[in-house]
Amino acid sequence: MLLDKIITLALAAVFLIALSCEGPSANETATESIPQKRTLLHEPAFWDYAASSNMLQVEVARVAAATSSTERIRSIAAEAMEFHTQALEELKALAQQHENIPLPDSLGAADTGLVLEFKLLEGEELDTHFREFVISTHHAQLDRYEEALLKADDAKTRDWLMDMRAHLRQEIHLLAEADSTETAGE
Repeated sequence: MLLDKIITLALAAVFLIALSCEGPSANETATESIPQKRTLLHEPAFWDYAASSNMLQVEVARVAAATSSTERIRSIAAEAMEFHTQALEELKALAQQHENIPLPDSLGAADTGLVLEFKLLEGEELDTHFREFVISTHHAQLDRYEEALLKADDAKTRDWLMDMRAHLRQEIHLLAEADSTETAGE
């Protein structure tokens, strides 16, 4: 009976020693609980999204500027094409300032397919789809850029995001205004 108690005590001591050796130390636990700063530099999905969405805006605007049935939409599309081309160049310059931020060189397959769909549209159908496309994509971009602004690492990136937000809101307003003007004229 005494031998059973000694064996039980020894096993309990070995178990406690094993637990203390395998667990994290107090310093490790404190370090793990400190949240790491989230930055845009560590989010390649944001940079890919920003570049891809600007490339897509340029290509869709190019189609609308060339084939829209109204001067108003052609004008808005031409301005959008110019703005998003410049925004893409600025984004490339920002990405080059940081290591490990690759940007896509061309549209992905889905975006290329969307541009081809726009090329098949004509007249009022093209104008309607262009307005709907710009308004919906700009709202999505505004959401992404709002989130990104909270994580922006430097003043140049924050300035780029602020410029993008202002332009996206302006385009939404112009297209909504164009839509209400055309509806009132009917």
